[in-house]
Amino acid sequence: MENDITKLLKKRMYLSIIFFLVIVFCVSFILLHRTDRSDDFTVTNACLVYEQSQLQAANPLIVQEIHIEEGAHVMQGTLLVTVQNVFLDEELDRLQKNVELAKKNVEQIRYGAAVPQNTPSQTGDLDAARVRMERMNELYEMGAVSAAKRNEAVAAYEQEKNTLARGSGQDVRVQDPKIIQAAEEQLKKAEEALLKACDNTGTIGLFASREGNVSRVFVKEGEHVENGGNILSLDIVENCWIEAEIPVEDVDLVYLGQIVRYELNGLSVQGTVEDIVDADTENGDKKSVRISVPPDITAREEKNIVLHFSS
Repeated sequence: MENDITKLLKKRMYLSIIFFLVIVFCVSFILLHRTDRSDDFTVTNACLVYEQSQLQAANPLIVQEIHIEEGAHVMQGTLLVTVQNVFLDEELDRLQKNVELAKKNVEQIRYGAAVPQNTPSQTGDLDAARVRMERMNELYEMGAVSAAKRNEAVAAYEQEKNTLARGSGQDVRVQDPKIIQAAEEQLKKAEEALLKACDNTGTIGLFASREGNVSRVFVKEGEHVENGGNILSLDIVENCWIEAEIPVEDVDLVYLGQIVRYELNGLSVQGTVEDIVDADTENGDKKSVRISVPPDITAREEKNIVLHFSS
């Protein structure tokens, strides 16, 4: 009987050992599998992106000399292009006419607002004559009516004004300071535009407003550029970032503030994930991330930057 109990105990002990080894094996396998499946991953399609600044023509001009080339690194204040501002005679005449019209407008508001005390009907006739006169002046300046038509409207207005003046013993001057102020400001702007056009007809230099890389030059020497035309594009080095498209299998491993290591200009640096947006793909299941660049790094144009994402 003792022999049977001993065999039974030995058998149970062997089974316990086997069961324990199976548990150890399973736990080891799980731990090993979790170790192999790290949340760290690498992306190789990242590129450097800059804030862009466009240098545009503030008025018509002719490019005299280009002092830089595409790809050049320029500091703030660097001479980029020498140009000659060009104002055609027609443009100067238009600006001069704007000044004259603005002066007439101020005079009419200041002195044409004096009306005698009369009936509302008489006052309405004067207002209608004044509006028609102002309209005829505008049409005459545009060449839409003849001088005879303009003079006829002016004479009609003067006649209405004189008629009301004779029918009243005293004039009452009705002036709105806000309207007068608005007219004077309009005159000031017209005069400033004319003065600027007259002063800027010579050769001047255009300088870099910030440090950056010249990404593109749109003009050639001797070329005429219209008002608002692009002259060159500048990548601002002090405001750049890295963009990358995240593979589908790693999308869930990316989060804001995540540490990312990479090399830039031969230096090992690290930044953080600042923005995550949907990538422009057919399925829409990928993400595009924006990663910061340390402020003390003067970046140059680089592509295929390798990013190391840490969990």
